[in-house]
Amino acid sequence: MRLFGYMRQWSKKEFTRNSITLLTANTLAQLITFAVYPIITRLYSAQELGVLNLWLSIIGVLAIVSTGRYEPAIVMEKDDRGSSALIKLTLLINVSFLAVNQLIFTLFAHPIASCFTSPEAIEPWLPLIPVMVFLAGLWQTLNNYHIRHKHYWAIGGYHLTHSSLNAVFKVLFGHAGMLRSGLILSTLIAYGAALIVPISRIKFKVKEFLTFDGATIKSMARKYANLPKFDIPRSVSNTLACNLPLLILPLSFGMDQIGLFSLALMIGFCPVNLYANSMMQVLYKTIVEKQQNQEKCIPFTARFCRRTALALLPFFVLFFFIAKWFFGFLFGADWMQAGIYFKMLLPWLFVLTMSSSLGFIPTLFFRQRTAMIIEFTYILLRVLALCIGIWLKDFSYAILLFGIVSAVMVSIQLVWYWTLLKNNEPCQK
Repeated sequence: MRLFGYMRQWSKKEFTRNSITLLTANTLAQLITFAVYPIITRLYSAQELGVLNLWLSIIGVLAIVSTGRYEPAIVMEKDDRGSSALIKLTLLINVSFLAVNQLIFTLFAHPIASCFTSPEAIEPWLPLIPVMVFLAGLWQTLNNYHIRHKHYWAIGGYHLTHSSLNAVFKVLFGHAGMLRSGLILSTLIAYGAALIVPISRIKFKVKEFLTFDGATIKSMARKYANLPKFDIPRSVSNTLACNLPLLILPLSFGMDQIGLFSLALMIGFCPVNLYANSMMQVLYKTIVEKQQNQEKCIPFTARFCRRTALALLPFFVLFFFIAKWFFGFLFGADWMQAGIYFKMLLPWLFVLTMSSSLGFIPTLFFRQRTAMIIEFTYILLRVLALCIGIWLKDFSYAILLFGIVSAVMVSIQLVWYWTLLKNNEPCQK
């Protein structure tokens, strides 16, 4: 009886309720994605999957710049008027960035595509990159707006809608024979349509929204000037670090190998997307409030890390032994090599799940400069690891070195996050 009483009390906590809301929605979203991939791998080739993930990797890097990295300040800003000005600032930057990107990718699609081993496969889809980057930037703004107002059901609804539409359209286009375009078009349609959910949950007056207070916008831009100054290079480096194999290896290896690795990466990022992204959004708001109320964060964070490690470790150990068989059984014999790549990434993915949940900490304590230096070191070591594999003409060795370097560097980041929290704890009277 005491156990049930404890569980009822635990479930009433705001942090727990919000975490469950996002985890439930993201679990369903990931299950939908996971369930449909055995169909996708039998409809599309490894090369087509490789083209999709190269396209998405370029978008992932550019999307960081699309809002000037002012969107975290939407949550951090205490004043609602300032927060509203920050939303408008991110939207203005996003629209401007769309215009510049569209010009570049329309005029220079051929030279950009020529850098890769399969230019004819990627060139037709380069002009769509600016639209996708704009949608990604819009989601970043909306996401932080809903975090500020604790509308976690709106965030969860977006992820669930996006995942469902993406899965449905990929299968439909595949069965319709649209093998060259199906993966990219379904991704674009799902991303745009899913934004209806968070947009429909915004409460604002049209007149107020269309009124731009230039003085307040400039004031907020100056107040959070360190975000674009230091957080853009840091975040770009971080995203590049994760996507480096998909951006560098296509320069020397075929799209079929990239496709196999991208499947391993996609499956590997399921626990990261499922757990870390959900928890980060709740942790961010919770730790901001604790800091503002002069409450200690270390005990709370320690419990989170301990429970995360204990919950995930058995699954990571299990998949280390069954990965090759699992990929062959679920996705088909042609994809068994992806299971080997997956094994090489497991130590990095395990540490990344915890580290990504706490990735907002440098921004919270205005330590973007140090974070940027760490990220630049991180990316240089990863580039070196991949270049060694390219020099040896061994794709597997490049992935193995990439995984080892990544695991070590993310562990160092996690220790640094802990140190920042400890050094910024309120003094005990």
